[in-house]
Amino acid sequence: DLRRLVRSTQSDVGIAHDGDADRAIFVDETGAHVEGDAALAALAADKLTAGSAVVSAVNVSQRLVDAAEAGDAGLELTPIGSTYIISRISELRAEGAHVPVAGEGNGGVLFPDYRLARDGAYTAARFLALVADRPASEVAAAHGGYANRRANLEYADPAEREAMLGAAETHARAADADVTTIDGYRLDYGDAWVLARPSGTEPLVRVYAEGPDEARTAELLDAMVEVLEEARAAV
Repeated sequence: DLRRLVRSTQSDVGIAHDGDADRAIFVDETGAHVEGDAALAALAADKLTAGSAVVSAVNVSQRLVDAAEAGDAGLELTPIGSTYIISRISELRAEGAHVPVAGEGNGGVLFPDYRLARDGAYTAARFLALVADRPASEVAAAHGGYANRRANLEYADPAEREAMLGAAETHARAADADVTTIDGYRLDYGDAWVLARPSGTEPLVRVYAEGPDEARTAELLDAMVEVLEEARAAV
């Protein structure tokens, strides 16, 4: 695979694209996968300037939040999906804002000054510029320090779906957290966050969590999953 090839050829970086090449993921010089959230944060940190803005989805990693704060830039959130991100970029630009970078941690990154669409080849070129002066592992490490977990909860019918989403809303209202509801329920606790949202393509409620370590991340994920499972079982 790509990781083995990078190690065997002593390459500086490995690059992979999806079928239509609008995304790019990376492997560092040790053969380790560079997390998509870390790659996005590194690419954003390189482009953001004071007063500019970055657009991402509601499951945004704290890595990108940190990059925006460090660059004195704004962060705009949308529902998950590139079409929502592109629409928000267009709105911000119409208002006179500069949006030099946007995207999600799945390898889909946009550089609106170049093109208002995801472009895996251009994303790869931008990442190569970052590793010209230092190893890819160092580029990624500068945006590390967080643990991520996910869970998928199936539902058999609309009643189970609504029960789980209702439970997520109740859980959010009771939490000592900042709540975002543009796509499901995201609870930000300052040091960590958890998000519950319905999938747009499958009969699932997806739960995402991120924190400073595995224990905190698991705590938030497990608490949300327990609430949703209890609601589903009660239908």
